[in-house]
Amino acid sequence: MDPLLLDIPTEFTSERLILRPYCPGDGALYFRMIRENWDHLYEFLPSLLEKMQNEAEAEAVIRWQNSEWQQRNLFIFGVWEKISGSYIGEAYLANPDWHVPSLELGYFLLKASTGKGFATEAARALLRLAFEHMQVSRVDLQCREDNEASQRVAERCGFLPEGRQRLRHRKKDGALVDRLWYGLLRSEWQDTLEDILHHRGNV
Repeated sequence: MDPLLLDIPTEFTSERLILRPYCPGDGALYFRMIRENWDHLYEFLPSLLEKMQNEAEAEAVIRWQNSEWQQRNLFIFGVWEKISGSYIGEAYLANPDWHVPSLELGYFLLKASTGKGFATEAARALLRLAFEHMQVSRVDLQCREDNEASQRVAERCGFLPEGRQRLRHRKKDGALVDRLWYGLLRSEWQDTLEDILHHRGNV
C-alpha cells in the first residue's frame, strides 16, 4: 500500500460528534484546552504538549501535526459535540505500519466530557475511518493497567487483549505499572459493527 495515494476524509461525523484535524488558527483553543485540563491530562500528555508555553507554540504544534498528516505518519482529530459545538477532546491514529497495514488508536477527553460515552463514539468513528477508508488489516490500542476507563472503551469497540508488558510504563510520579495491548482485526470490526447495528434495530 502506498499511503500517499489514500483519499482520507478530513472531516466526518458520528451520531453526536464532529471530528476534524486541527486547522491553522486553532492554536489558542489547543493551548487553552491543555492548560485548563492540565491536572486531568498531565499523566497522558506526550512531552511535546507538556512543553507548550504559549499560544504561538501550540500553533506550531498544530502545523507540525498537519505536516505529519501529509506524510501519512500521524492522523490527529479534534472532537466537537454536534449540538453544542463544544470542543470535547482528541482522537488519533498513529504509528502506522503500511506493510501490514496497521495503525494504533488513541484518544483523550476533557474532564467535563468524561462519562458520557464520547470516547467510545470517537474511537468507533476512527475505527471506521481506519478500516473502511484506509483499508488497514488491524488496529492496535495500548493503555496502562490502571486506566480502567480506556480498557472499557477498548472492550466496547470489540478489541481483544493480546498481551501485558510487566512494569513497562513509568508514570510521572515515578511508579511503574504494566502496559496492556489490545488488537482488532478487520473481520472482528465487521462483526462488531453488525452487532451495533443489530442492537440499534432492536431498541
